[in-house]
Amino acid sequence: MQDFTYKEKIEALLEHYQFSTKLAEALKVHRMSIQNWKEDSVSISKENRLNIDILFSIHCIIPNLKKAEVDHKVKQLTKENHERFIDNIDIVTEVSRKNAFGSLEVEVGDTDEAMFYRVVDGSFVEKDIDKRKFLEMNNLAFLTKQILIDTQEKRIEFMDSNIIKKWHLGLMTGIRDDAGRYSTKMRIIPDTRITLTAPEDIPEEVEYWVSKYREVKTIYDIAHAHEHFELIHPFGDGNGRVGRLIMAHQFIKNGMLPPMIDGNNKALYYATLEQAQTEGNIIPLVYFLTEAIERMKEQLGIEKYFD
Repeated sequence: MQDFTYKEKIEALLEHYQFSTKLAEALKVHRMSIQNWKEDSVSISKENRLNIDILFSIHCIIPNLKKAEVDHKVKQLTKENHERFIDNIDIVTEVSRKNAFGSLEVEVGDTDEAMFYRVVDGSFVEKDIDKRKFLEMNNLAFLTKQILIDTQEKRIEFMDSNIIKKWHLGLMTGIRDDAGRYSTKMRIIPDTRITLTAPEDIPEEVEYWVSKYREVKTIYDIAHAHEHFELIHPFGDGNGRVGRLIMAHQFIKNGMLPPMIDGNNKALYYATLEQAQTEGNIIPLVYFLTEAIERMKEQLGIEKYFD
């Protein structure tokens, strides 16, 4: 996907909204901020950059996606041989590290990458950093590696609700008292039109999800499974991380590298996920996943072997 400067993104959004006041309202900032950002994009805060990126994804990227082009990308991707990389334990270990850091960065935001890798490598002891931060990093890194290796070695035959709860337990042990248990309270996703599953319906809906996506085979299947799982939102916290762990498992099981989802592409991730959940349009999310798999190949430095 082409890279755009923030000046280009703002100008494109101004063309869409027609008036700077309307764009400012959408971004929840003062109108003068829009004018200032066009001249000095360095001054845009991280939060405002994310909001600009999400609006740009919604109004300037998603509408231009064509199903035929996305289908072609999927076809090309599925023709590639990922098996030689998935069968390499060192590559799978590195994939798990990148996957874990990216997933945490999506949720937590200002995640120190150097600190993350020191925690993962065992060179940071718990007293050096906040306990919750340490556990968020360590739990996710350990769990991701275990899941991907277990998948690679075919120790996970089928996904079921007990596995999902077990993964949440591993993710949230020491962080939440309800680790491994479904939420009994209403959950909301701020600033979205999404309605989540009612607490009393979670067990039944998860069982339905398990039966429906027991045999995912394609990127389209995985995209549908992911947007549906995130709509259930069965836990009090950690739903995004668990959902992306499930995706990583599904991609590895189907002989593909998992997508690289992190702070760099989370705006498009959020936008395409919401499009699938609110409009029933899965094509943008499928497009995003193909792009994110390409990013994983780039991050690993192996994209040249697919030429």
